[in-house]
Amino acid sequence: MRQYKFNIDVGPNWLSLQAMEKNNKESIREYARRWSEVAVQVNPPMLEKKMISLFSNTFKAPYFEYLVKSSAQHFTDLVVTAERIEQDIGLGKIADPTEKRTVSLKKGRTLKGVAKALTLPIVNFFAPSPRNQLF
Repeated sequence: MRQYKFNIDVGPNWLSLQAMEKNNKESIREYARRWSEVAVQVNPPMLEKKMISLFSNTFKAPYFEYLVKSSAQHFTDLVVTAERIEQDIGLGKIADPTEKRTVSLKKGRTLKGVAKALTLPIVNFFAPSPRNQLF
């Protein structure tokens, strides 16, 4: 067992930072604090640019899309941007892909017209036709 003791003493690395995820009940600020406490323990120390990249990569849509587009130069700016995204999701300004969407219809209306518009013709690309015959 002594030969494997070094595994216990190994600190976090970039991969362990990338594997971290925000809990559902955790605010962005709490998650950023927890993530940065682990990031400080990584050896060799990371540049702030790398911290920004790794932190934004731990998020899922829609956070990831907006964080990647942001031009945050400092980790704290990125956290503020993520908090704004969280706020906009709560206000309904940004659609949350994890929510189930339902279609509500007024009484007497149906989805028949919508279903017809969404149906596509089935095309068999492998069937011979006069245009794609070689001889």
